[in-house]
Amino acid sequence: MLGLLLIFIFFRPFISSLAFPYLNSSYSFCLLAFLAAWIMRKGLPLEKLTPLKKPLVIFCLGLTISTFFSTNIANSLGEIYKYLSGILIFITALTLTDKDKTSVIRFILLSAAIIGILSIYQYFFGFRHISEYLARRGPTSNFILDYIQSRRVFFPFVTPNILGGYLAMVIPLAFIEKKHSWVIIPLFLALLLTGSLGALVSLFCGLVLYLYLKTKGTKKKLVLILALSAIVTLVFILRSLAGKQHLTPLFSTTMRLNYWLNTLKIIAAYPLFGTGPGNFNLIDSRYAHNSYLQIWAELGILSLVSFIWLAITGLKQALRSVSDKINNRITICLISSAAIFLIHNLADFSFFLPEASFLWWIILGIII
Repeated sequence: MLGLLLIFIFFRPFISSLAFPYLNSSYSFCLLAFLAAWIMRKGLPLEKLTPLKKPLVIFCLGLTISTFFSTNIANSLGEIYKYLSGILIFITALTLTDKDKTSVIRFILLSAAIIGILSIYQYFFGFRHISEYLARRGPTSNFILDYIQSRRVFFPFVTPNILGGYLAMVIPLAFIEKKHSWVIIPLFLALLLTGSLGALVSLFCGLVLYLYLKTKGTKKKLVLILALSAIVTLVFILRSLAGKQHLTPLFSTTMRLNYWLNTLKIIAAYPLFGTGPGNFNLIDSRYAHNSYLQIWAELGILSLVSFIWLAITGLKQALRSVSDKINNRITICLISSAAIFLIHNLADFSFFLPEASFLWWIILGIII
């Protein structure tokens, strides 16, 4: 069964839930059936679940209540699979042996390395193919043309920021085994080509945490922090010099602030139970570009508090084991990876895309 699990994990990021909804539905149905069979065969890991039992149960309760009071129950029922697959893969990860966990991490890195290489290919060749295709189709909006001309890579996700967040989350995993450290090269190069400031800042924070938890090499820590700071600054300057106003970081920040303000209005109207899963919608965006605000707006205050509780408890459990010299580096890498996802979702929405959030649920399970 492990082999089939690894196949599911490998292909998950390649199947965009927005670009390929029918393929995603088929994949998700098969995945849920497989994970249910896995858990029934292995049994619930009750001992490992104990520290997270309360927040996990309350999160599920909040999800159920929000669906019951949903403004559109049909939409909500169609969205529950995203949360269910995340929770089930988390429980599945708790049942893995150390050897199985190593295999899972290697397949995550393999998948990410391929994505990194294909994203680099997109930068040099892919946009030319897209431009030629659009030219054959006829008139295209100026926004799309500007988006293509900016050459910010996004394959296989729908936006450069989501790809950037995914790559940033995977990079710390490449530190676990030295023989896999080469993966950092295509991952980081692809991350730079996304031009995603949010992803770079998240990676910066995650690496600061990583270096803080590592006790040796103070000078190396300082050099790495300064180097990444310089890269973030350079990307900011280059994007600020973009010819089109809507491609600059200032425009992106302003739009996010508007999304957040409009999301707060939805929260004010539905503070307890939210609008229900899948019912969040702004005039000019399907997402709040802040997953915590959107969780509150969609699922209610109970789900938001329990999710934060779940994440903090998981990280605290991992931090307690950092003193174990045998698993020190592995644990620190996993903590950094999980933290990058949580930080990135302060300004983006990868939590709501299973092709990205699926990985975070796995990492949380491996950490415990």
